[in-house]
Amino acid sequence: MKQRIAVILAAHGEAETAGFFDNFSMNRHTLAHAGEVMNLPVPLQLMISVAGGVKNMVQFRKKNFRSPQNEITRKQAGLLAEKLARQTGKTEFDVHTSFFVTPPFVEKVVEETRHYDLQLLIPMAPIDNRLMSGSLELLAERHRPEAGRKRPKVLTGFWNDPDLLDVYRDHLFTHASQSHGSSLVLAFHGTLEKDQQGREPGFHTGSREIATMAAALLQAVQNDPRNTYQRVEVAYLNHDVGGTWSSPSLQEMLETLRKDNVDALELFSCGYFSDGTETMLNARDHVTESGIKKAGFIPCLNESEAFADYLAAKVHKALTP
Repeated sequence: MKQRIAVILAAHGEAETAGFFDNFSMNRHTLAHAGEVMNLPVPLQLMISVAGGVKNMVQFRKKNFRSPQNEITRKQAGLLAEKLARQTGKTEFDVHTSFFVTPPFVEKVVEETRHYDLQLLIPMAPIDNRLMSGSLELLAERHRPEAGRKRPKVLTGFWNDPDLLDVYRDHLFTHASQSHGSSLVLAFHGTLEKDQQGREPGFHTGSREIATMAAALLQAVQNDPRNTYQRVEVAYLNHDVGGTWSSPSLQEMLETLRKDNVDALELFSCGYFSDGTETMLNARDHVTESGIKKAGFIPCLNESEAFADYLAAKVHKALTP
């Protein structure tokens, strides 16, 4: 009898339309999620959600923008399902898509797949922290099954995996134009470093993991024989709530490059497994506003075959005793 395993991709999730309600709901769930660890009073969450919903609606309609993140995650799930189906043996895999802040919500998908012999939960971002892998660990504990089935298992450690580093490196140089004299900026999702009172956050921010991954990828790119960049830098895409975030921000790094007379760069948002509003809209706006004349954008891993192969190997490794 085959063992049935539910593989659940858990991405952040983004509104798929420019409508106010979808964007309000996304912001509301995002802030509620962040409010589990940050001091964000409910009235403030509601105020920001309304303002953010209106802002997104106007901005998305004006620029005819729709976030592709959810659709990319669904494609990633489809590719992973194809890879796993070729190697089933005595195991049958069903791959599910879920999101933290948009439907179908992670907790609902975990609940709906409780009847499987095992559930594998995969955070669709490379950095382990309280709000991604940590939330999945808490969810797995709450859904600890009765006798006869195993506790849901969370796949972690992407940030420190040499195999993923190789996937990133090859992906980067496959898509890089490396025009003469250009620079490369490796952009990570920033994290809270100090709260509004100047204290270190009382939760796992992933700051150490980000620094480790950033240093490893920076060195790997610099040492790669395919590298022709004039310089390679690390920067962070930050939010403006809760206190002091990672440094340098992307805006700060772009200003430094401009002052150093860099007039051509490429941006790789490597702190994300899929493109979305932060990488395709916000980051590009920052680059445009910087005044740097020539800019290229390397896509996230998205639905690349190499990434799907990597995830399939990660799943099988998780099942090895």
